Amino acid sequence: MQSQSKPITISILIPVYNVADYVEECLNSILAQIDDNAEIIVMNDASTDNSWEVLQAYQTHPKITLVQAPHNRGLSGTRNALLPLATNQYVWFIDSDDAMHDGAYTKVVNALASMDIDMLGGNYMAWRGDNKRPKKAFVGTANQIINNDSLQFIKNIVENNSNHVWNKVYKRSVIKDIGFQEGKKFEDIYYMTDLSKVIKNFAFIDYPLIDYRERQGSIVQTLDKKYVDDYLGAFLYRVNHLKANLGEDPSFQNYLHYKTYNRYAGLVKKLKDNQQLDMLNYLKDHFNIKFDHIYRCIGQQIGWIRYQKLGFKHRQTEKILSQ
Repeated sequence: MQSQSKPITISILIPVYNVADYVEECLNSILAQIDDNAEIIVMNDASTDNSWEVLQAYQTHPKITLVQAPHNRGLSGTRNALLPLATNQYVWFIDSDDAMHDGAYTKVVNALASMDIDMLGGNYMAWRGDNKRPKKAFVGTANQIINNDSLQFIKNIVENNSNHVWNKVYKRSVIKDIGFQEGKKFEDIYYMTDLSKVIKNFAFIDYPLIDYRERQGSIVQTLDKKYVDDYLGAFLYRVNHLKANLGEDPSFQNYLHYKTYNRYAGLVKKLKDNQQLDMLNYLKDHFNIKFDHIYRCIGQQIGWIRYQKLGFKHRQTEKILSQ
């Protein structure tokens, strides 16, 4: 581990949209922990509730900068607008309906002080009502610098399904030219794919960084074309953009295809359970050839049991889409 002599400085960037009931708890969870080397920049994305009025209580706080966006840009657009405002060495995106887990700031600062890394990740707590459940967000050894040769970062993300942006802290100089794809759902999946191509090293700590609020209103019931396009598009984007590097590791290529097809089969089943026949037909017409090709590229190197289970899922998927 490499000790850094300069203090660790972090810019905490918070996009706000219609979270009047939660944003105060979010900000207070951060203010209770940070030191003089942190700044908080909050951008209100033209909320239609009283989020901006709630934020006025922090107008004169020395550690908080409030910004009112001229028009609504969505989560990705607001994050993109926040990043150029950051002035510190590291950046931490936190969603305004979540909270910084108690003790997380000190854990992050101590880890960054001992390791010169492009990204630090951690676990999180799934938070619903009064219940919080710990969620592991990485595989491997904690507090160890991992070089991102041979696609180690995206391997970790894919294996653990940890596409979240908010349980990671980034070196600002590394991500300054990476933007979130605006107008898309599942922006974090696209972002992690792009990030994997620029970071040189990373590490994880075995401690929750965020209390992630699972809001009932955020759970999608009926899935529309936008959801299907962006969800499946995000995983196709990952496969296609990593294709140039995957040849170096055919084992991971196989595993990525396996995980990608599982996502597709899961969506088909969800649409069937929702009895959304129109969306099943849309998916069949626009995506089935692409994902069937991915399936046929998968070899038995994923393991015999996995291979057999995937074959069953493929048969079930084709049966659903043929009805």
